Amino acid sequence: MKLGYAVVLLTILPLLADDGGFDERYYYRLTNSYLGDAYSLDSTSSDKLAPVIAESSNSVGQYWKFTRWGDGRCYRITNVLLGPDRAVDNYPTDNHPPFMAPAGNSSGQCWHFTPERNGYVRLTNDYLGNSRSLDTYSDRTHAPFMAKTSPATGQYWKLTRLTRQ
Repeated sequence: MKLGYAVVLLTILPLLADDGGFDERYYYRLTNSYLGDAYSLDSTSSDKLAPVIAESSNSVGQYWKFTRWGDGRCYRITNVLLGPDRAVDNYPTDNHPPFMAPAGNSSGQCWHFTPERNGYVRLTNDYLGNSRSLDTYSDRTHAPFMAKTSPATGQYWKLTRLTRQ
């Protein structure tokens, strides 16, 4: 087995529960290859309810939970700050920016984690399919958006297991 594939397996497998999914008893931090571990996906309780990129910290907006739902083939993404009643979804405009929508049966809330190189995963959802992946802009805000799927480093996300619930 090539070393790169071994690293992916050793990084991803501990995150997965026995049934092939994430261990729902834990929260996770989301960082990407472009920004590194110093910046994490976060959310605010402002009127916009938009996920943001912020300096990594113990902010409850950076504690993300992945809950298997629907027919069990995808995950709803929520966090401690907004609770289980708000989940990551996409607006149907422009670059389909993510927002924290009321949890429901929206196809934009059905997220898939595809293993990529060096232990990273790609995040896509049923609403946009595999043609769009969660990414961050390269400007000073690094706002998250759904980019055309490519090998851009902002589309490679690392999930770091944090505390148990």
